[in-house]
Amino acid sequence: MIYKKLGTLSVSIVQRVRASSFLKNVTTLALGTIIGQLILIGATPILTRIYSAKDFGILALFTSVSTIAAILTTGRYEFAIGLPEKDEDAINIIGLIVFLATLISSFFLLCIFFIRTLDISPASYRGFVNSPAIFMAPLCTFLSAVYTSLQYWHQRKKKYTKISFSNTLQVLGGTLFNLLYGLIGIGLFGLIYGFIVGQLFSIIVLLSSLYKSGYLKKINIKSFKSKAKEYSTFPRYMILSDLSSTSSQQMIPIIFSILFNNSVVGFFALSNRMLRIPSIILTSSIGNVFRNDAIDAIRLNGNCRDLYAATLKKLLLLCVPIYLFLAITSPFLFSFFFGKNWVQSGYFAQIICIMMIFDFLALPLNSLFYVLEKQKIYMRVQVVNTLLGILSIYLGYFFFRNAYYSVLFFALNNALFSILSLSITYGLSKQTY
Repeated sequence: MIYKKLGTLSVSIVQRVRASSFLKNVTTLALGTIIGQLILIGATPILTRIYSAKDFGILALFTSVSTIAAILTTGRYEFAIGLPEKDEDAINIIGLIVFLATLISSFFLLCIFFIRTLDISPASYRGFVNSPAIFMAPLCTFLSAVYTSLQYWHQRKKKYTKISFSNTLQVLGGTLFNLLYGLIGIGLFGLIYGFIVGQLFSIIVLLSSLYKSGYLKKINIKSFKSKAKEYSTFPRYMILSDLSSTSSQQMIPIIFSILFNNSVVGFFALSNRMLRIPSIILTSSIGNVFRNDAIDAIRLNGNCRDLYAATLKKLLLLCVPIYLFLAITSPFLFSFFFGKNWVQSGYFAQIICIMMIFDFLALPLNSLFYVLEKQKIYMRVQVVNTLLGILSIYLGYFFFRNAYYSVLFFALNNALFSILSLSITYGLSKQTY
């Protein structure tokens, strides 16, 4: 009788997914990410036994700098790709992004040459700055810009299966090369090289799809200036906003490496990396589908209040059980799966769960700021959040000389600003446009 009920329930869930375009699209997007993250979860216990906490700390520093720089390379024009009615206009926004990425990444490369020549980097970074791996940073920012623009194009065309496959291939390729580089003894920078390879794999998939569509032939360099002016609100408000939002997360490894050491950065990076897996799997997929559905709902009804409430309810049902379980079991799980040397990451993870619950709720719904072109509001919120976040990390160091307090203060600050963002976006969803 129990098996019969479970079978009936399973069929009912499948039927609901098939009947709901929202759930179907979210499932499609999430599937590739789920597979990719399962690969990552399976490989990480091996990687933690091949690479040290310091190696993971160096990777965290590299990705933090590259991620922050990548925001400048796109000008945040990727959020405009879904807005034009004509595909010809949208494809020229991609051309604009690639053009900007080329210029800014080249400037980034010149800055690296300048820093290396004058030897003006902090002592704790000189080993990394003087290594060949540093030249991968401009390449990483360029590839990130290209991948982001291609991903938003495929979202516009609702080719969620292609996006899902590219996400899977990115993680699979990067992880395989991480293992390969570790096994052949490349060591310290093997994680970075694997990360770059993963980016290349995902870009090849999406670029080949775009090439076959024939839209690349419609790119006109002369239109870049007009498109830059038409959607100038995105760089004007969103660069500072997203720099603040991204910096609130990506500045942690940088600040920790200054206040503490690269091993602490590595412990924090592993806990943050593992705890963000549920968010990576679900919130990005839900946020992408929510953004497209919100545009349609506003065009049809004048607001997206019902869609917002339904999405928030789904997010609550998903995140609370996940992060309550992880908050209780993290020290044991990290020690068991990654080795006894990584138990410190488990204690960091317990603290990070505080902010992850609220991040999980707020991040997908923050796309409403972009849909309604309220980037200025979001910018102000994120600037204050970043400044107070950096201050909270320093206060933990100043008063306690303890990384745990720095993470705790940062987590509490981040949770409060996520609640504020939810309050603002809910108000925006109820307004008539």
